[in-house]
Amino acid sequence: MPKKISLVIPAHNEGEAIYANLATILAAVPEAGADLAFEAIVIDDGSTDDTAAEVLRFSAHDPRVSLVAFTRNFGKEASILAGLDHAGGEAVIVMDADLQHPPALIAQMVALWRQGFAVVEAVKQDRGAESAGSRLFAWLFYALFRRSSGFDLATRSDFKLLDRSVVEAYRALPENRRFFRGLIAWLGHPLAQIPFSVPPRQGGKSRWGTFKLLRYAIDNLTAFSAIPLHIVSWLGAAMLLLGMVIGTASLVQKWRGEALDGFTTVILLIVIASGVLMVSLGVIGHYLACIYDELKHRPAYILKPQRRDEPCREEP
Repeated sequence: MPKKISLVIPAHNEGEAIYANLATILAAVPEAGADLAFEAIVIDDGSTDDTAAEVLRFSAHDPRVSLVAFTRNFGKEASILAGLDHAGGEAVIVMDADLQHPPALIAQMVALWRQGFAVVEAVKQDRGAESAGSRLFAWLFYALFRRSSGFDLATRSDFKLLDRSVVEAYRALPENRRFFRGLIAWLGHPLAQIPFSVPPRQGGKSRWGTFKLLRYAIDNLTAFSAIPLHIVSWLGAAMLLLGMVIGTASLVQKWRGEALDGFTTVILLIVIASGVLMVSLGVIGHYLACIYDELKHRPAYILKPQRRDEPCREEP
């Protein structure tokens, strides 16, 4: 009986090119081996265009493709989790729908998996056609993440093959806020890496705006490290030390009967202390919000009810 490999493909507003891109992805599948059976699970992350309709149109001609649709946009991390929940393969390959994860690498990934690697990941030799601002932002995020968590993810991507054992370990993790790249590294399974250059995006443009990327970066940093909380303590200690220095100097001047400059120093001290306090409260508030979200135990995603005329898919 052939081994089953699942392709998990998150998609959000990819209707313009999803049909052609699925054809390109599945055209690369036979090169992975004749003794393998493939399925492709497309997760429609609350698209507002015709992404779901295009996937269903494709699946009508190729039953290997199935659709998992969300009621609204829950984000890429939820899409990956949903894909892993629905994947029935002995190995699962997570890849983007816009062909920036080259389908030609699927055969190499499967070959390395056959050799015994539980995780096979594609690592970026370059970041493709990104702006200087995006490159700087990525460099800063990965530098902070490396220093705060100990994991170097600078060249890594979500384009990964996971053995079934890794999939089950990932699904068993209790947290709701997930960072796929970071958690796979944290699990620590034996891995192999394949370098690749990021090709141009096929269809539309990226939906990752600056604010969305910033929020994503902050969530991932705080999910993996408590160092920002420790920084609050360090800032508090630094402010206490500064206050002691200024206070001692003021007392010495008063004891000597010298005139105090007063207002400039006091105003600067108040501004600095207030800024540190506000930032500290913001950091603490963010961690409290994360704890609050986890304690609610809401599901990571909600599936859209399936219409009666849509093909059913057997759960794994």
